Order: sequence, then structure tokens, then C-alpha cells
Amino acid sequence: IRDVAGCLVGSEMCIRDRAYLALMHSGLPLAVLVPLKVLPIAWLFYLVASTPGAPKFLLFALVFSAFGDALLAVPLENGFVFGLSAFLLAQLIYAGGFFRARRSPIDSQIRLRWILLGVYMVAIAAILLPATGELLLPVSVYLLAIALMAATAAAHRCRTVMLFAGAFVFILSDSMIAINKFVLPFEGSRHAIMFTYYLAQGLIIRGALPARPRGQ
Repeated sequence: IRDVAGCLVGSEMCIRDRAYLALMHSGLPLAVLVPLKVLPIAWLFYLVASTPGAPKFLLFALVFSAFGDALLAVPLENGFVFGLSAFLLAQLIYAGGFFRARRSPIDSQIRLRWILLGVYMVAIAAILLPATGELLLPVSVYLLAIALMAATAAAHRCRTVMLFAGAFVFILSDSMIAINKFVLPFEGSRHAIMFTYYLAQGLIIRGALPARPRGQ
């Protein structure tokens, strides 16, 4: 049931994302487009706030994610660094919350997830970091933070793969941002980035929320 619910969450996020991307080319002012971009995260915030027993750290992580969305969308000087900083805080909040709900003892499934994560992070760091120039330090710190978030998600006590899948998709989304910015801009990057970002947030939230009683 939780897997189906998570798929529905991800699907609704993707539908909202497609609507936003269509409106983004409609000539609407930035003051309208930025709230539209943040709307799916606001919906997740409502979902967490209205769920009995939901971990409160999820709310703080979503707030900083929304700030990151807005900062990356507006044409500010150093807007990328500001947006990166907001998402850095979101990743650290996620990591702290997931760590407190870690599974014990560490089993073979967690170790396998850590190996997969480690291989990917080493590979993406080798591709990205040489191209970041003066942003080497902030990008390196952010890579460590999102790797920590995914590592703690991998060891979370929830019994579905949804949470770790969301964390890994989050890394894929941020990897596309960095590749598009520093290595090789590619066509359709905006759609791919936002699609995977909203999907990742939806899966993380659904995976971290307490299981619903049967029949709900």
C-alpha cells in the first residue's frame, strides 16, 4: 500500500512539474512563476503537517528546499551559491532525521546500498569537480552533504525501498544540474532536472512518513 501511495505522490508531483514547465514559457512574470515552482513543495509540507506522528524535521527540510527552489529561479548575483546553501541545509536536516531513525544492526542490504552510493559519488565527483573552478569548495561540501543524506536514508529503519530511492533520485537530479552548469549543457535539462527533483522529494516524504492504518 505504501509503495502504491508513493507512486501516486510521485505522479502528482510530476504532473504539477509539467504544468509549471509549460507555464514557464508562457511569458508570465517571475513573481508568478516562482510561487508556482515552490507549489509542489508547499503541497508536500501540507501533507507532512497534516499527517499524525509525522517527523517534524521533514517540515524544516522542505522549507529550506523551497528557499533553494526560489533562489535558483530568480536572477540574483551568486544566486547559485545561495540556492546551493539552502539545499545544503535541507540535506543536513534530512540526514540528521534519518540518522536518528537508523536501523540497527547494519545488514547486508544497507551495505549494498552504501556500495552503490559510494561508487556513484566517486564517479560523479571525478567528472564534476575538475570543472567547477572557483566553486570547487561549495560544490564539494554539497556533494558530501547529499552523500550523507543518501547514506543515512539507506540505513533508515523503514522497510520499503521508497526512501532510499528518493534520496538516490535526488542525487541524480542534482548531478544533472551540475553537469548542465559545469560540464556539458544538454537539451531538455530543465525538464529532466525538475521532473526528477519533484519525484525525489515525493518519494522521500512518502517513505519517511509513518505507515497508515490498513484500509486508509
